Amino acid sequence: MTAGRIAETLPIVPNSQSSHKSTRFRGLTFAFAVAAAGVLTATAPAAAADKPAAPPGPGCADKPEVRFYHWAWNAQMGLILANGGKQATAGSLMCKHGVNLKLIREDNTDQMQALLATFAEGLKKGEKNPAGGAHFIAIMGDGSAMFLKGINDRLRKLGPDYTAVVVGSAGYSRGEDKFMGPPLWKQAPAKAKGGLVAGVLRDGDWNIALKWLGDNKVPNNPDETSYDPDALNWVAASDYVDAAQKYVSGFCTELKNVKTGKKEKHCVDGVVTWTPGDVTIAEKKGGLVSIVSTKENRMQMPNVIIGNKKWMAANRDIVKGMLAATFAGGEQIKKDPSALHKAAELSALVYAEKDADYWQKYFKPVVQKDKLGQSVELGGSTVNGLAENVQLFGLDGKTNYFAATYTTFADIVKSQYPKLLPAYDPVADVVDLGYLKELAAAPAKK
Repeated sequence: MTAGRIAETLPIVPNSQSSHKSTRFRGLTFAFAVAAAGVLTATAPAAAADKPAAPPGPGCADKPEVRFYHWAWNAQMGLILANGGKQATAGSLMCKHGVNLKLIREDNTDQMQALLATFAEGLKKGEKNPAGGAHFIAIMGDGSAMFLKGINDRLRKLGPDYTAVVVGSAGYSRGEDKFMGPPLWKQAPAKAKGGLVAGVLRDGDWNIALKWLGDNKVPNNPDETSYDPDALNWVAASDYVDAAQKYVSGFCTELKNVKTGKKEKHCVDGVVTWTPGDVTIAEKKGGLVSIVSTKENRMQMPNVIIGNKKWMAANRDIVKGMLAATFAGGEQIKKDPSALHKAAELSALVYAEKDADYWQKYFKPVVQKDKLGQSVELGGSTVNGLAENVQLFGLDGKTNYFAATYTTFADIVKSQYPKLLPAYDPVADVVDLGYLKELAAAPAKK
């Protein structure tokens, strides 16, 4: 395989419902397999309710505290509903499963890696349940190869059992993660040449744009210090919120034109982000549309839950309890509109942003007018139960969607940034599916 052209087969399921320098990226071919029959859809939103009362206090503080760092992402609604608040509350699914889980928002993946390292270092010092760092984090599955390679190269110095591995999934992005640009780019992709896009490089949303570029034979310039008028260009953002703000604020930068050798001023005219970033763009500035998103590429972006291999092996019941409670929460949301609204209330509390109506509204994709009166599609996620995890990781003997998305998008990053990612870990080395297998083989705990 060359850096200039990648041929991969990624079984991304189309939506059939109506309802971080190398040579430029010149081509990317994907063959889509229409599969995954029975993928569950979310239930309809409930009617708006009054502002929630103050949440109850910790409900199982007698259990060891387990810290879970996460982004603001609607795919985690089942996890949040199961917890009942920032810390597992009395009567919550999480406490019923014996897990004193503490949810902590963290939008920066570099900080997430640092938290995993802090935890592993505490474990290495002999702490059975380290008081610092993260027991678990959650990120996008299609961006996990770069993330795990970075942290595990560090953790292996502590020992082979101290690495971080994927153990499950709370849900999927099904529309909210997107590549946004001027309407003309969507109508005529070649017009994106010379564009400048803000985003977190080598992350999941960047993947969406790179795939679109390959599909439409539009070159990519992987060097964010230069400007190529014949390719799509990039400005690095610290996180998805910063990416949106760069567009809203009219961020401009000086870049060297690879054709003329001269410095030129260029301003952001496209973004890769997710909710609430897409909503911020629409409401505060407008002018961009969703060019392509995870609504079209439905299996591309699972939320993945990552923990320390050694600690988890010594605390199997806690890991299985956390996963089981999360899946039970997801099932409630899929079946009961009132559970969706409760999860939205709790999301506002856990994320310390917006309100219940906001998170509920953007759980499913919606079309609304932006600040300029232009229609734009925003939001869209789903939650997972055990069945969706069995499907995602190929435990049913069929396609391993996680392996496909992990490998395909790792190869894209490797082709674009061979010095940063000359190699990545095989998928078998970054997952531990034993917990899911045990849950699938046991009767569900109510």
